[in-house]
Amino acid sequence: MSDLERSGPIYILGAGPAGLAAAYKLTQQGQPVVVVERDSRVGGLAKSIKYQGFILDYGPHRFYTKVAPVLKLWDEVLGEEQVTVNRLTRIYYGGKYFSYPLKAFEALFALGFVESSRIIVSYLSTRLFPNRNPKNFAEWVTAQFGRRLFEIFFEAYTEKLWGIPCTEISADWAAQRIKGLSLLKAARNAVFGNDGKVKTLVDQFQFPRLGSGQLYEKISDHLSEHHQPILLNTEVVQVHHNNFRVTQVGLRNRQTGEEQTVHCSGVISSIPISLLVQQITPSPPQQIIAAAKSLRFRNTILVYLMVEGSQLFPDNWLYINEPSVQLGRVTNFTNWSQDMLPNQEQTPLCCEYWCNFNEPMWQQPEVELLAQAESELRNIGLLHNEKVFGGFVVRLPRTYPIYAGNYKAALADIQSYLQQFQNLQLVGRYGAFKYNNQDHSLLMGILAAENVLTPDKHDLWSVNSDSEYVEEASADATTTVAKPIRSTWREQASKPLKQFGSYLFTGGAATVVDVLIFSILTHSGLWYVSALCISYFLGLTNNIWLSRRFVFGIYWKNWLAQ
Repeated sequence: MSDLERSGPIYILGAGPAGLAAAYKLTQQGQPVVVVERDSRVGGLAKSIKYQGFILDYGPHRFYTKVAPVLKLWDEVLGEEQVTVNRLTRIYYGGKYFSYPLKAFEALFALGFVESSRIIVSYLSTRLFPNRNPKNFAEWVTAQFGRRLFEIFFEAYTEKLWGIPCTEISADWAAQRIKGLSLLKAARNAVFGNDGKVKTLVDQFQFPRLGSGQLYEKISDHLSEHHQPILLNTEVVQVHHNNFRVTQVGLRNRQTGEEQTVHCSGVISSIPISLLVQQITPSPPQQIIAAAKSLRFRNTILVYLMVEGSQLFPDNWLYINEPSVQLGRVTNFTNWSQDMLPNQEQTPLCCEYWCNFNEPMWQQPEVELLAQAESELRNIGLLHNEKVFGGFVVRLPRTYPIYAGNYKAALADIQSYLQQFQNLQLVGRYGAFKYNNQDHSLLMGILAAENVLTPDKHDLWSVNSDSEYVEEASADATTTVAKPIRSTWREQASKPLKQFGSYLFTGGAATVVDVLIFSILTHSGLWYVSALCISYFLGLTNNIWLSRRFVFGIYWKNWLAQ
């Protein structure tokens, strides 16, 4: 009998995407595991629930990745039980709806001449005087889109989500969640279409036929078939170690209150890192415990409304960028998989609110939350005379790790301490305090499982939303780096055409800038010769900058001399 078998199975704390991915891969490797889940069902934040015949998710959970191991797991588990969904996402602002990804002409016409001019001038100023070292979310987005577009489409929504000013949110969050997107890329995609290289702009995604939770329910079934226990309604109370090797885990049944201590050969944890550190016995140094307590999460309240009527709006979900309402995001489940719906005459909506534990909303009665959600939907025009015939509320604690304050230093101290452990791995959004997408949580679980057989094969702390999406991946690959694909002769032949198209786009954009600025200046009373010189200079500068980036694919650092 091996040492692993004598000391017990691998205990996986948390049955969300990361934990179940680890359990699935370890089961394939023939390793005994026990999954511990505090809730009564698996899936974590990606679980599905049933209500009046409808299958509903915890908000929108689209899936898109080019990371090979994740694709392989997804296809192995779901097989034919997946559908391709056309993505439509919009932003509500100022009584109007704007497509996201941005459709340049739609936005310009909807905002009007004056506002559009302010956006263009604001954006050009960031190009002429770039901020190369943004220190917070506001500075990062402004550097990418310009100050005015940040104020319109980012500021109100972001502060509603996090409950703090954008200037207090780390630039890391923006870099993770909006990586690779800029105003010019969004405008170029509006003209030429998206090639899928910018993840934020993807217009199709795969989805389980019966809701996002179907993936995790199928993994749960797989574990049961292989006699791998899943302990539901069970919480972790202690993680015992001997000289930085985890030997036992203390568990409590939430229904009976019964406690037990079990032996283990290792632990993969996706429970909140702030709680895990406090459960380690012998206890970590006080400064590590203090660092863990300083990490903050934002809570989510989901208000589900069942509406009589169909075709309320075509979006998968809507961002509500309106300061007059607390509502942050609305998901319409009729626009996902039709197999989630028992009929076509009723529409289930999920309204998302965010708050902290100490805010009144967290304790607000369900009937008041239902009334508030309905009232706000009617105020912004998503509901008119349609009848709301039912609904319910789900409160989700600690859903978003807050990238603010001294979180970097605190996380670095915790990471340094935890890296001393030989058989403890942290995965997932909760476990690693990373604002991961679903696919990156799956990836962390997969790599943690590989680390069980080959210790230290992967550095899990380096896996997050900054991982590469650009290159296609083979389903047989087992690393986070996808193999580059050689260009075909068709791709080679299309390069000159693409370059010519980019040339037309950049020239046209420069002309629009030239004419627009000239018109603004002359309408402001400036002498037309001076206006002509200024507008021509700015148009020419814009053309140079666009051409070197999008036509010739080069970037010179001596931008000021140019």
